[in-house]
Amino acid sequence: RALSQVLFLTPHLPAFLLRHRLRSHVLEIQHLDRALLHLGLGQLSEEELRAACYLRGLNSTHLGQAECRAWLEQWLRLSCELQASEASLLAHSMVLLSLNYSR
Repeated sequence: RALSQVLFLTPHLPAFLLRHRLRSHVLEIQHLDRALLHLGLGQLSEEELRAACYLRGLNSTHLGQAECRAWLEQWLRLSCELQASEASLLAHSMVLLSLNYSR
């Protein structure tokens, strides 16, 4: 339920439905991550960079553009190394990387 709040999903669903929605959301982000890695972070505007961080659970309003880029690079390395069967690890990493990001 805590992960669903980070991913902007309704946490008031039955557990099996919540797990399904959470997994599909994480896999969609992972698919976007692979496309973003192929495109390159240098192609993103500052607004797109912040939106990409926000989608992955990081509130970037208090961060500079370089910090957002560094966090997103770290995230992409992790996300693109994991397989689809490791979606749970990716979802939990989203929380850990966002909450424990040094400011």
